[in-house]
Amino acid sequence: MDIAFAVDETYAEHAQVAMESVLECHPGRDGIVFWLLTTDDVAKTRSGHLGRQLDGRAELRLLTCGDEFRSLPVAEPDWLDYLSPGMYLRLLLPELVGDGPRRLLYLDADTAACGDLAPLWTVPLDEQLVPLDEQLVPLHEQLVLGAVRDAYNPTLDAQGGIPGAGPDVDGGAAYFNSGMLLINLAAWRAQDVTGRCLDYLAANASRLRFPDQDALNLAASGRWLRLPHRWNHMRSYDLEPGPDAPWPDTDVRIMHFAGRRKPWTEGFRPGHRLARYRRLAAAVAAYA
Repeated sequence: MDIAFAVDETYAEHAQVAMESVLECHPGRDGIVFWLLTTDDVAKTRSGHLGRQLDGRAELRLLTCGDEFRSLPVAEPDWLDYLSPGMYLRLLLPELVGDGPRRLLYLDADTAACGDLAPLWTVPLDEQLVPLDEQLVPLHEQLVLGAVRDAYNPTLDAQGGIPGAGPDVDGGAAYFNSGMLLINLAAWRAQDVTGRCLDYLAANASRLRFPDQDALNLAASGRWLRLPHRWNHMRSYDLEPGPDAPWPDTDVRIMHFAGRRKPWTEGFRPGHRLARYRRLAAAVAAYA
């Protein structure tokens, strides 16, 4: 499995904890490769720590880029001030990983693997040309990614819609969360998803909402596969002991601590999710 993270200084520490959660769920498994796209400073200060953490457990492919991403526009609302410009690094990953992997499983740094990810890794995304009515599906028509419908913004027109979406966009179509992306690298590149996202950000710099996520939803419109919520569960509080959870699917494989409250911030609900994060963080710290 080729599993990717893309972070700046704000989330570098937490990406290592997310990696630890993956390793805990796949003990002794061969073939796990972590791709980490980050800044020169993070690579310099954390490469040794990462090497000790992953030694004999997984391979590391460390990628760096310049600081151009820091100049990309950010959203204005104060309630999104926890976001970092590092959110844009995920848009650059497919252009930087090279020709080795056919696909990437991208995860946000505020996620935690909670079970076997192999069934997700093998979900078909048409990476190879396949027969369809005796024709071949070209790359520019293939699915570019698999993702999970957002738990709080289920459609493209939710919360006022995507700024600058245009009249040709179906507002009732499902809207995905970008915290987990199963990426078909060849199709992404062929359809210039990165370029289209950057163009959207430049054209709508003064009125952005969820910047990278809105851009991706437009760029991948009609070219993404909707996956079950177990692969990006955004409501951790539903799974703590208490009243019956409103979501019946509790087979969670990837927990996403979306929003302002994270396991490392004040106000995160006590319970086994918080306890596990602290345990994994302590394990990572031991490699420092």
